[in-house]
Amino acid sequence: MLGICIRCPSKDCEKSEVGTFEFCQYGVAFYNTGSVIKKKEESVTLRHISHNLRHELNKVLQAIVAEASLIDPTVSTKRIDLENPASKIVGATVIIDQFIEMIAGVNEFHPSSHYSANLDKKVNLLKVLDKYSKVFSLIVNTRRSKNINFQFDVDEKTNITFASHMIEYIVSIMMDNIWKYSIDESTATISAKENKNHDIELRFTNVSRPIIDPGVIFEKGFQSKEESEGFGYGLYWAQVLIQHYNELSKRTSDLLELVHEQELMDDEKAKQVFIIRNLRA
Repeated sequence: MLGICIRCPSKDCEKSEVGTFEFCQYGVAFYNTGSVIKKKEESVTLRHISHNLRHELNKVLQAIVAEASLIDPTVSTKRIDLENPASKIVGATVIIDQFIEMIAGVNEFHPSSHYSANLDKKVNLLKVLDKYSKVFSLIVNTRRSKNINFQFDVDEKTNITFASHMIEYIVSIMMDNIWKYSIDESTATISAKENKNHDIELRFTNVSRPIIDPGVIFEKGFQSKEESEGFGYGLYWAQVLIQHYNELSKRTSDLLELVHEQELMDDEKAKQVFIIRNLRA
Protein backbone atom coordinates (compact mmCIF):
# COMPACT_ATOMS: atom_id res chain seq x y z
CA MET A 1 0.00 0.00 0.00
CA LEU A 2 1.12 3.53 -0.71
CA GLY A 3 1.15 6.07 2.07
CA ILE A 4 0.46 5.35 5.75
CA CYS A 5 -1.47 2.08 6.02
CA ILE A 6 -1.91 -0.75 8.51
CA ARG A 7 0.14 -3.70 7.29
CA CYS A 8 -2.39 -6.40 8.18
CA PRO A 9 -1.43 -10.08 7.86
CA SER A 10 -4.47 -10.98 5.73
CA LYS A 11 -3.65 -8.52 2.92
CA ASP A 12 -7.19 -8.77 1.58
CA CYS A 13 -6.54 -5.76 -0.62
CA GLU A 14 -4.14 -7.83 -2.73
CA LYS A 15 -6.90 -10.41 -3.28
CA SER A 16 -9.44 -7.84 -4.47
CA GLU A 17 -10.82 -7.66 -7.99
CA VAL A 18 -8.60 -5.73 -10.39
CA GLY A 19 -9.96 -2.35 -11.44
CA THR A 20 -12.24 -1.77 -8.46
CA PHE A 21 -12.31 0.79 -5.68
CA GLU A 22 -12.90 -0.77 -2.25
CA PHE A 23 -12.48 -0.34 1.50
CA CYS A 24 -10.52 -2.87 3.54
CA GLN A 25 -11.59 -4.22 6.94
CA TYR A 26 -9.80 -1.29 8.61
CA GLY A 27 -11.66 1.31 6.56
CA VAL A 28 -8.74 2.18 4.29
CA ALA A 29 -9.84 3.09 0.76
CA PHE A 30 -7.77 1.53 -1.99
CA TYR A 31 -7.72 0.88 -5.73
CA ASN A 32 -6.31 -2.32 -7.24
CA THR A 33 -4.63 -1.46 -10.55
CA GLY A 34 -3.55 -5.03 -11.17
CA SER A 35 0.12 -4.25 -10.64
CA VAL A 36 -0.07 -2.17 -7.48
CA ILE A 37 -2.50 -1.38 -4.65
CA LYS A 38 -3.01 2.37 -4.41
CA LYS A 39 -4.32 4.00 -1.28
CA LYS A 40 -6.97 6.57 -2.16
CA GLU A 41 -8.18 9.66 -0.41
CA GLU A 42 -11.78 9.96 0.73
CA SER A 43 -12.61 11.86 -2.45
CA VAL A 44 -13.28 9.47 -5.34
CA THR A 45 -14.68 9.92 -8.83
CA LEU A 46 -18.32 9.42 -9.76
CA ARG A 47 -17.14 6.63 -12.03
CA HIS A 48 -15.71 4.65 -9.11
CA ILE A 49 -18.74 5.31 -6.92
CA SER A 50 -21.24 4.34 -9.63
CA HIS A 51 -19.20 1.31 -10.70
CA ASN A 52 -19.30 -0.10 -7.18
CA LEU A 53 -22.87 1.02 -6.59
CA ARG A 54 -23.92 -0.85 -9.70
CA HIS A 55 -21.89 -3.88 -8.61
CA GLU A 56 -23.57 -3.96 -5.20
CA LEU A 57 -27.08 -3.31 -6.54
CA ASN A 58 -26.80 -5.84 -9.35
CA LYS A 59 -27.83 -8.78 -7.15
CA VAL A 60 -30.69 -6.74 -5.69
CA LEU A 61 -31.99 -5.84 -9.14
CA GLN A 62 -31.63 -9.45 -10.27
CA ALA A 63 -33.62 -10.57 -7.22
CA ILE A 64 -36.39 -8.09 -8.05
CA VAL A 65 -36.57 -9.36 -11.63
CA ALA A 66 -36.55 -12.98 -10.41
CA GLU A 67 -39.42 -12.31 -7.99
CA ALA A 68 -41.39 -10.51 -10.72
CA SER A 69 -40.81 -13.57 -12.92
CA LEU A 70 -42.51 -15.72 -10.29
CA ILE A 71 -45.57 -13.50 -10.60
CA ASP A 72 -45.46 -13.65 -14.39
CA PRO A 73 -42.92 -15.95 -16.12
CA THR A 74 -43.30 -14.00 -19.40
CA VAL A 75 -41.78 -10.73 -18.11
CA SER A 76 -38.60 -9.50 -19.79
CA THR A 77 -36.15 -6.61 -19.44
CA LYS A 78 -36.22 -6.29 -23.23
CA ARG A 79 -39.95 -5.61 -23.60
CA ILE A 80 -42.03 -3.67 -21.08
CA ASP A 81 -45.83 -4.03 -20.88
CA LEU A 82 -47.35 -1.05 -19.08
CA GLU A 83 -50.58 -2.99 -18.50
CA ASN A 84 -48.72 -5.72 -16.62
CA PRO A 85 -47.79 -4.91 -12.98
CA ALA A 86 -44.94 -7.46 -12.95
CA SER A 87 -43.54 -6.00 -16.17
CA LYS A 88 -43.69 -2.49 -14.69
CA ILE A 89 -41.60 -3.71 -11.75
CA VAL A 90 -39.01 -5.04 -14.19
CA GLY A 91 -39.12 -1.72 -16.07
CA ALA A 92 -38.31 0.12 -12.84
CA THR A 93 -35.16 -2.00 -12.40
CA VAL A 94 -34.10 -1.12 -15.95
CA ILE A 95 -34.46 2.59 -15.12
CA ILE A 96 -32.32 2.22 -11.98
CA ASP A 97 -29.63 0.35 -13.90
CA GLN A 98 -29.64 2.93 -16.72
CA PHE A 99 -29.35 5.89 -14.36
CA ILE A 100 -26.42 4.34 -12.49
CA GLU A 101 -24.77 3.67 -15.85
CA MET A 102 -25.30 7.30 -16.86
CA ILE A 103 -23.65 8.46 -13.62
CA ALA A 104 -20.70 6.25 -14.49
CA GLY A 105 -20.44 8.11 -17.76
CA VAL A 106 -19.01 6.78 -20.99
CA ASN A 107 -15.73 5.64 -19.45
CA GLU A 108 -17.30 2.18 -19.18
CA PHE A 109 -17.52 2.08 -22.98
CA HIS A 110 -13.97 3.15 -23.74
CA PRO A 111 -12.35 0.96 -26.43
CA SER A 112 -9.84 -0.33 -23.89
CA SER A 113 -12.62 -1.62 -21.65
CA HIS A 114 -14.21 -5.07 -21.55
CA TYR A 115 -17.18 -3.76 -23.54
CA SER A 116 -15.09 -3.69 -26.70
CA ALA A 117 -14.49 -7.43 -26.45
CA ASN A 118 -17.97 -8.26 -27.77
CA LEU A 119 -18.83 -5.95 -30.65
CA ASP A 120 -21.17 -8.23 -32.54
CA LYS A 121 -24.14 -8.76 -30.27
CA LYS A 122 -27.28 -8.47 -32.39
CA VAL A 123 -30.25 -6.49 -31.05
CA ASN A 124 -33.55 -5.71 -32.70
CA LEU A 125 -33.86 -1.93 -33.12
CA LEU A 126 -37.67 -1.84 -32.85
CA LYS A 127 -37.58 -3.80 -29.59
CA VAL A 128 -34.98 -1.43 -28.14
CA LEU A 129 -37.06 1.62 -29.10
CA ASP A 130 -40.22 0.05 -27.69
CA LYS A 131 -38.49 -0.84 -24.43
CA TYR A 132 -37.12 2.61 -23.66
CA SER A 133 -40.22 4.48 -24.81
CA LYS A 134 -42.09 2.54 -22.11
CA VAL A 135 -39.35 2.38 -19.47
CA PHE A 136 -39.02 6.15 -19.13
CA SER A 137 -42.80 6.61 -19.13
CA LEU A 138 -42.81 4.92 -15.72
CA ILE A 139 -41.16 7.96 -14.12
CA VAL A 140 -43.85 10.20 -12.63
CA ASN A 141 -42.51 13.71 -12.21
CA THR A 142 -44.03 17.18 -12.46
CA ARG A 143 -41.14 18.23 -14.71
CA ARG A 144 -41.46 15.33 -17.18
CA SER A 145 -43.81 15.20 -20.14
CA LYS A 146 -47.13 13.43 -19.90
CA ASN A 147 -48.91 11.15 -22.38
CA ILE A 148 -46.36 11.19 -25.17
CA ASN A 149 -47.50 9.28 -28.25
CA PHE A 150 -44.72 7.40 -30.05
CA GLN A 151 -44.81 6.54 -33.73
CA PHE A 152 -42.17 4.12 -35.01
CA ASP A 153 -41.34 4.01 -38.69
CA VAL A 154 -38.88 1.14 -38.31
CA ASP A 155 -38.90 -2.19 -40.11
CA GLU A 156 -39.39 -4.98 -37.59
CA LYS A 157 -36.49 -6.87 -39.17
CA THR A 158 -33.98 -4.05 -38.64
CA ASN A 159 -31.18 -5.28 -36.39
CA ILE A 160 -28.12 -3.51 -34.99
CA THR A 161 -25.05 -5.68 -34.59
CA PHE A 162 -21.83 -3.68 -34.50
CA ALA A 163 -21.27 -2.13 -31.03
CA SER A 164 -24.97 -2.53 -30.27
CA HIS A 165 -24.31 -1.91 -26.54
CA MET A 166 -23.26 1.66 -27.40
CA ILE A 167 -26.23 2.20 -29.71
CA GLU A 168 -28.67 1.00 -27.07
CA TYR A 169 -27.14 3.42 -24.56
CA ILE A 170 -27.47 6.29 -27.07
CA VAL A 171 -31.09 5.30 -27.79
CA SER A 172 -31.87 5.33 -24.07
CA ILE A 173 -30.40 8.85 -23.82
CA MET A 174 -32.52 10.04 -26.75
CA MET A 175 -35.69 8.49 -25.31
CA ASP A 176 -35.03 10.04 -21.90
CA ASN A 177 -34.50 13.37 -23.66
CA ILE A 178 -37.93 13.08 -25.33
CA TRP A 179 -39.66 12.35 -22.04
CA LYS A 180 -37.92 15.28 -20.33
CA TYR A 181 -38.51 18.00 -22.88
CA SER A 182 -41.52 17.21 -25.10
CA ILE A 183 -44.75 19.14 -24.78
CA ASP A 184 -47.47 17.19 -22.98
CA GLU A 185 -49.64 14.98 -25.21
CA SER A 186 -47.47 15.60 -28.27
CA THR A 187 -46.22 12.97 -30.72
CA ALA A 188 -42.65 11.77 -31.02
CA THR A 189 -41.58 9.99 -34.20
CA ILE A 190 -38.63 7.66 -34.60
CA SER A 191 -37.73 6.49 -38.10
CA ALA A 192 -34.97 4.29 -39.50
CA LYS A 193 -34.02 4.30 -43.18
CA GLU A 194 -31.30 2.27 -44.88
CA ASN A 195 -29.04 4.03 -47.39
CA LYS A 196 -27.28 2.63 -50.46
CA ASN A 197 -24.33 1.49 -48.32
CA HIS A 198 -26.76 -0.45 -46.08
CA ASP A 199 -26.06 1.90 -43.19
CA ILE A 200 -29.00 3.28 -41.21
CA GLU A 201 -30.13 6.84 -40.63
CA LEU A 202 -32.03 7.04 -37.36
CA ARG A 203 -34.23 10.11 -36.69
CA PHE A 204 -35.76 11.15 -33.36
CA THR A 205 -38.38 13.89 -33.79
CA ASN A 206 -40.34 15.51 -30.97
CA VAL A 207 -42.12 18.79 -30.20
CA SER A 208 -40.82 20.96 -27.36
CA ARG A 209 -40.50 24.58 -26.36
CA PRO A 210 -37.98 26.44 -28.56
CA ILE A 211 -34.34 26.02 -27.57
CA ILE A 212 -32.78 29.47 -27.28
CA ASP A 213 -29.22 28.45 -28.13
CA PRO A 214 -29.33 25.11 -30.00
CA GLY A 215 -25.73 25.51 -31.18
CA VAL A 216 -24.41 24.36 -27.79
CA ILE A 217 -26.91 21.55 -27.23
CA PHE A 218 -24.18 18.88 -27.15
CA GLU A 219 -21.95 20.71 -24.69
CA LYS A 220 -21.43 19.23 -21.24
CA GLY A 221 -23.97 20.55 -18.73
CA PHE A 222 -26.34 22.06 -21.33
CA GLN A 223 -29.97 22.21 -20.21
CA SER A 224 -32.82 23.81 -22.11
CA LYS A 225 -34.89 23.93 -18.90
CA GLU A 226 -33.53 25.80 -15.90
CA GLU A 227 -35.68 23.66 -13.60
CA SER A 228 -34.49 20.37 -15.09
CA GLU A 229 -33.48 17.78 -12.50
CA GLY A 230 -30.85 16.17 -14.75
CA PHE A 231 -27.15 16.99 -15.01
CA GLY A 232 -27.24 18.12 -18.63
CA TYR A 233 -24.73 15.41 -19.57
CA GLY A 234 -26.90 13.06 -21.66
CA LEU A 235 -26.39 14.49 -25.14
CA TYR A 236 -22.74 15.20 -24.39
CA TRP A 237 -22.24 11.56 -23.40
CA ALA A 238 -23.99 10.47 -26.59
CA GLN A 239 -21.42 12.39 -28.63
CA VAL A 240 -18.53 10.87 -26.69
CA LEU A 241 -19.99 7.41 -27.23
CA ILE A 242 -20.13 8.13 -30.95
CA GLN A 243 -16.45 9.08 -30.86
CA HIS A 244 -15.63 5.74 -29.20
CA TYR A 245 -17.82 3.92 -31.74
CA ASN A 246 -15.88 5.47 -34.61
CA GLU A 247 -12.57 4.50 -33.01
CA LEU A 248 -13.76 0.91 -32.78
CA SER A 249 -15.17 0.82 -36.31
CA LYS A 250 -11.83 1.94 -37.81
CA ARG A 251 -13.68 3.60 -40.70
CA THR A 252 -12.01 6.45 -42.54
CA SER A 253 -15.25 7.68 -44.15
CA ASP A 254 -18.99 7.49 -43.51
CA LEU A 255 -18.38 7.94 -39.80
CA LEU A 256 -21.20 7.70 -37.30
CA GLU A 257 -22.49 11.15 -36.38
CA LEU A 258 -25.25 12.73 -34.30
CA VAL A 259 -26.64 16.10 -35.41
CA HIS A 260 -29.51 18.31 -34.26
CA GLU A 261 -31.97 20.47 -36.18
CA GLN A 262 -34.63 22.82 -34.81
CA GLU A 263 -37.67 23.96 -36.77
CA LEU A 264 -39.69 26.74 -35.12
CA MET A 265 -43.45 26.17 -35.32
CA ASP A 266 -44.53 29.27 -33.37
CA ASP A 267 -43.42 31.23 -30.29
CA GLU A 268 -44.29 28.34 -27.99
CA LYS A 269 -43.39 25.26 -30.02
CA ALA A 270 -40.50 23.90 -32.02
CA LYS A 271 -39.80 20.62 -33.75
CA GLN A 272 -36.57 19.01 -32.53
CA VAL A 273 -34.88 16.51 -34.82
CA PHE A 274 -31.88 14.43 -33.75
CA ILE A 275 -30.31 12.45 -36.59
CA ILE A 276 -27.87 9.57 -36.21
CA ARG A 277 -26.18 9.00 -39.57
CA ASN A 278 -24.12 6.07 -40.89
CA LEU A 279 -25.21 3.58 -38.25
CA ARG A 280 -23.85 0.16 -39.16
CA ALA A 281 -26.55 -2.52 -39.27
